Amino acid sequence: MTRSSTLFVCAWLAVLASGTAGCLCPPCPTAGGGAPATAATATKTGPAAAAAPGSRQVVWDGEGAGAGAQGWDSCADPKVGCSKVATAPGVGVNGTTAIKLHGDGTGFLGMGWNLFGWYPENAGVDMTPYSHLTFQIRVDAKSPEVAVDPASVGVLLGCSGNKNDSATVPVERYAKGFADGKWHKVEIPISAFTKGPGAKFDPQSFWEFRIATWSAAPRHFDIFIDDIALEKQ
Repeated sequence: MTRSSTLFVCAWLAVLASGTAGCLCPPCPTAGGGAPATAATATKTGPAAAAAPGSRQVVWDGEGAGAGAQGWDSCADPKVGCSKVATAPGVGVNGTTAIKLHGDGTGFLGMGWNLFGWYPENAGVDMTPYSHLTFQIRVDAKSPEVAVDPASVGVLLGCSGNKNDSATVPVERYAKGFADGKWHKVEIPISAFTKGPGAKFDPQSFWEFRIATWSAAPRHFDIFIDDIALEKQ
């Protein structure tokens, strides 16, 4: 894991103490994505007009959106804990392709999923016409003792425009009981990502979706993500 990845881990430790944090993640591609991203560049033109109520823009679904996506994961010490991210065909919502995060061990277990594979450097999706970031999540584990702690699972976003990260948002806040082995749709107001430490995050150049967890006890779990989208509610 690179020095920048270490900074990410340290930032997530701060999340456990404060409930929200930002971080800077590196481009550390380890896994391919699904198919073409519906995305604009990060060129600044001012906020776009608001989308009509009910509008939805899919940014990754493993089937038709997100062709250039790549992921990074972490494995500072295999004897302590490692995470691995990759696409997983046939296990997504309705049998489609999903993103699979496998966590094994203690400490930080997380991933980043760059919608563009970090190229071009100014690639990004303008979130400002929409009100919510939504996605589907499912959690698997062999037993409750090694399952991920739901309270430790957070989502944060990266941007290409100024490289400032969003606030970290606990998944449990918007999807109670999401770790029961079933698919759950999570709907997070975009405003939640721009509060506190996320105040400098640029929502006009969203390009990376991240999941972060941490545990002092050994864990062994899979987290599946599908249908990442922007919605106007």
